[in-house]
Amino acid sequence: MSSEPLPGLYIHIPFCSRKCSYCDFYSVEDTSLIQSYLKALELEARLQKRYWQCTFDSLYLGGGSPSLLPPDKLEELRQILLPYKLASKSEVTVEANPEDVTLEKVDSWVRFGINRVSLGVQSFSQRGLAQGLGRTHSVSQTKGAIGLILKAGLSLSIDLIFGWSGQTPKDWEEDLLCATRCQASHISAYTLTPGPGTKLFLGLEEGFLNPLPEEETIAQLFLMTGEILSAEGFNRYEVSNFAKRGHECRHNLKYWKRVPYLGLGPAAHSFDGIKRYANLSDLTAWSLALDSGRTHRGFIEDITPDQAKLELLLLSLRLSEGLPANKVRDQDKLSELIAGGYLFRDGTRIIPSEKGFLAADYLARELA
Repeated sequence: MSSEPLPGLYIHIPFCSRKCSYCDFYSVEDTSLIQSYLKALELEARLQKRYWQCTFDSLYLGGGSPSLLPPDKLEELRQILLPYKLASKSEVTVEANPEDVTLEKVDSWVRFGINRVSLGVQSFSQRGLAQGLGRTHSVSQTKGAIGLILKAGLSLSIDLIFGWSGQTPKDWEEDLLCATRCQASHISAYTLTPGPGTKLFLGLEEGFLNPLPEEETIAQLFLMTGEILSAEGFNRYEVSNFAKRGHECRHNLKYWKRVPYLGLGPAAHSFDGIKRYANLSDLTAWSLALDSGRTHRGFIEDITPDQAKLELLLLSLRLSEGLPANKVRDQDKLSELIAGGYLFRDGTRIIPSEKGFLAADYLARELA
């Protein structure tokens, strides 16, 4: 029996009721296009099934805001994906916004087979939501959503964002502690990053938004995250991701470990072990191409063996399990980074320290 890890399946559902100022993921606000999207998705699913005759053990519904899908459309999606085989005990995740979570929708998620919800809480502070992040949901909506998710027996992952304008270390500590008190088994803690082209980026560049915290403050908040969540029983298994034992996100680990995955939908990325490719980030162009019996790629990249080795090294530096010491070519540079407190040896493996996680990009440059 093969011990190779099974691939993952990702579905990009590109609809949002309103695009957040910091978001650089592809999305559209016209929900009247959901039916035509599902029609095109069915065509793509049939087309890709010819090349992906395999069993998957993770399914991730991302976006966009997949939680916008009403129960009848989610059922259509389930029917579209029936030809794809999921292993028993697969991890099936849906991303959700607190304001979208209703009893009816949660019931439809359970019928679909979803067993894990990634909830976009972002902050438990109303000031942080409204002024710092420009979110439209309320803290009370968050609490109501969490209650419905847990009552349904679904595994709860909470997304938080730090580094918004005016945020204090006390604000962040309270956010982290709130997340640990609501029976979440997984917490993602991301730095607010003004991606080029986003409203946040343009607002900061043009000076009509208050500046974000200085790098020293961001570093303080980052290190606080590890300290507080570790004390609450969460392990940092990746730079921005923490989990109770056994609740690491199986699907996302495939990205960091270079396990193959298939992405369906506009802007969705795929990796077959040899090449990486992505659909065009345009709902209309993606749909029209499928109507004519073909796919429309945004890019295709062949990965050479040397590139694959380098990618594995760089991605391993983001994980708590690190990498084998013999995978590092420059042993002198490795010794220097260990002496600097960025890495440490654990038997034959090299593991990032908390300082190393903070400087993951620096480590990648130094060891590349």
